[in-house]
Amino acid sequence: MHGERLPEGLSQVTSNWTYCEEWNNLTEEPMDPLTPEQAHARHTSGDLYTAVLFADGNPSPELRVEVLLETAFTAVIFMDKLGRDELRYSFTVMNGALFLKTVRAYDYGESQEQGGYADAWRMESYDFTPDGIAVQVVEVGDEVSSESRRNIDVTGNWEPIPQFGAYDSLIRRER
Repeated sequence: MHGERLPEGLSQVTSNWTYCEEWNNLTEEPMDPLTPEQAHARHTSGDLYTAVLFADGNPSPELRVEVLLETAFTAVIFMDKLGRDELRYSFTVMNGALFLKTVRAYDYGESQEQGGYADAWRMESYDFTPDGIAVQVVEVGDEVSSESRRNIDVTGNWEPIPQFGAYDSLIRRER
């Protein structure tokens, strides 16, 4: 993997990203840092890597992209200013593209706990199927409620599998 070159023009795209095998929410730092070349090799082989984007002036990441194409999985996790997961989009590979299967939002209320030490007081998730079924689950403490709907338009749930470092379409927060 050493000596492997990134495709032409990709070094500019990857300059804002930090790569690692995984992000540790408790320590709020990368586990097993990777060079862009190593992460690119993992992308190509389908092995797990995480791309982390830091916001200007904030020691906590703005978001991270977890990619494991070998098992047909990709996730985009938006993080709040305290380093906590705020919104998670989980995709699966279907028919040669990514399908947004699950959206999960975390609400920490007035808590100021950092990173992985914080417990969300409310979580809301939506699970989608390609044939237009959506299931909403809301968890507040020990209370769980769910609702299912059919005939949901899921055309916006499809994304092309991104080339390494080209995550702009995938990391759109508004969907």
